Amino acid sequence: MKKIIWMEMVLIGASILIFRSVWTFLDSIAWASGGVGLTVLLVVGIVATVAALRSIEGRFQDKGEGH
Repeated sequence: MKKIIWMEMVLIGASILIFRSVWTFLDSIAWASGGVGLTVLLVVGIVATVAALRSIEGRFQDKGEGH
């Protein structure tokens, strides 16, 4: 069990590094820093979030573990 907890902590640390790198990379792209670029990225992020949450919810409902 300790190894699983350790690996989860490593995963959290790695995700922070990935998030920081993607953030910096997007800041270096001119269109991503403008109003239109930020709007496009926001919409894409919202759509991806809704799709992922619906997929997760659907899997729980298929197993009878949902609402």
